[in-house]
Amino acid sequence: MANGGDSIQYWVVPQMGDFDDILFLIVNQRANSFVYLLNYIPAVILDLSLFTGNLAYSLLGYIGFIYLYKIIKELMPDMEKLKQLKFFRVSIFPTLLFLPNLHFWSSGVGKDSLLFFSIILFVYSIRNVKKRFFGLFIAVLVSITIRPHITLFLLAAFGGGYLIDGKLKVYQKVIIFMIFIIGFVSIFDYVLNFVQLESLESTAISEYTAERASVLNRDTTGSGVDISGYPLPLKMFTFLYRPLFFDINGIFAILASFENLILLLLTILIILNKPIATIRKSNYLIKGMLIYFLMGTLAFSLILGNLGIMLRQKNMFIPVFLVIGIWILYHRRIFVKNKAI
Repeated sequence: MANGGDSIQYWVVPQMGDFDDILFLIVNQRANSFVYLLNYIPAVILDLSLFTGNLAYSLLGYIGFIYLYKIIKELMPDMEKLKQLKFFRVSIFPTLLFLPNLHFWSSGVGKDSLLFFSIILFVYSIRNVKKRFFGLFIAVLVSITIRPHITLFLLAAFGGGYLIDGKLKVYQKVIIFMIFIIGFVSIFDYVLNFVQLESLESTAISEYTAERASVLNRDTTGSGVDISGYPLPLKMFTFLYRPLFFDINGIFAILASFENLILLLLTILIILNKPIATIRKSNYLIKGMLIYFLMGTLAFSLILGNLGIMLRQKNMFIPVFLVIGIWILYHRRIFVKNKAI
């Protein structure tokens, strides 16, 4: 309760008001309204403690990790060979699934746990829509009520993944792409209104990104970074791999620096294993995850100027990056090597 951050707000606000207040926030499309509504029953009606709420949200994050494990297992079914992939004599899988930032932001009351769960569930469900349609529906419903722009990224990315998948027939691509386009158009105006962006004109986007970068660059917190003068590649590097050891301002920054160093070394290892050639041979799921990762990294690197917020926001993209990276190494180090033998 002393250092609970946003979790306290998400649990206490519903207790301080009444249900009509929450409905007012929902009608006015306030970003936190869905979390207040979701917490109304356990926090107000059942009068459960914040500790119990954190346990419930942690369980949801844990289920997300189960689906993440299942995604990897379906994409790379030979688990014994997968565990042979090592980096500095340490098995990459499942070690990479224990990166602390992934678990920190998926273990408490708030939007981050819900969004982590919905993104992983979306990717898992999209692999077999016929059998997992209900999961896909839940994933879209949760993400669109919390951060609809993430839903937009997911629809655009996996629609593009289907479109460039060489294994699908033309009519299949057209049908699937049309479904994604309908979904994209249906929520487009809602997303623009949610992020308070009037249009997608270049001037409007420039003004919006400049404003958000200014708002989210909190120098008073000790982790603010002035990204206004950075070239785009450096902005993306900052979003993905900082804080590093030269950014340390506390114990949490030290832990984050070690994790970011692991991600940086993993990226170098991926680059050394011909990722473009391998990705070209992948299915729509890998391609969709790659497009989603690139879209998210590009968008958020333009507006974020606080290392603490970056750690929190990139948790929406690092899980798919890990899947992509493990998949590339799996195919390059296992199948290509066996073929040569």
